[in-house]
Amino acid sequence: MKNKYVAIFFAFFGGVLGLHKMYLNGFSKGSTRLVLFFLAVFLKFNVVFVILGIIGAIEGILMAAMSDESFDEKYNKGKSAANPASQTPRPRRKPGGFFASPAKWLKSGDKKFKDYDLQGALEDFKKAEEIAPNNPVVHFNLACTYSMTEDAARGFYHLEKAVVSGLKDRSIIADHESLAFLRIQPQFPAFAANGYKMTGIKALGEGDSFSLLDQLKQITEQRERGELSDLEFNSLKEKLMR
Repeated sequence: MKNKYVAIFFAFFGGVLGLHKMYLNGFSKGSTRLVLFFLAVFLKFNVVFVILGIIGAIEGILMAAMSDESFDEKYNKGKSAANPASQTPRPRRKPGGFFASPAKWLKSGDKKFKDYDLQGALEDFKKAEEIAPNNPVVHFNLACTYSMTEDAARGFYHLEKAVVSGLKDRSIIADHESLAFLRIQPQFPAFAANGYKMTGIKALGEGDSFSLLDQLKQITEQRERGELSDLEFNSLKEKLMR
């Protein structure tokens, strides 16, 4: 914001150098008089100093005669230096600025996941999701964690989000041991065949009668096809038999 009285002061006491012009319009637009001043010094044209000083004084008088509103309209784009409320507030940056990264929360979530602190891992991965809502790694980690907590609905949701967001290696879905619970769900074959999307597939829990015998049969078939390792099979079987 340009102050009218500061500009008038510069015009009277620095007009010969064009200080008021530089203050009001920037150095590039006010530097012409500065160049003339130094040329006059170099060529010893004293009359130039007088002319520049008179011009500066006249411009100072003209600004003094201007109303505050006219000055602000010309030099402050209509905003008043005396009324900060008239200025458009600058938008606040979100925490972390432009360089926010989910790496911190992914790292801490991964450590908690490996320590079987699944609730703590979920909290960290959710914080990573707030920073990077379209990061496939974030959604894949959430899918794995929800699978480990046997929350199939949220697991499928984040697995789909991971794929839609650009998960590069989809083969990991069929191999990752943390997704074993999702792979034994009755919806998984259709989910996989549909490009790992739930679109058009009946939502979880809507009238499915998937008995314990059916689940044991499915994981047995998956082990025989090599989709589950012996370790995964035994772990899932133990959970089902509880």
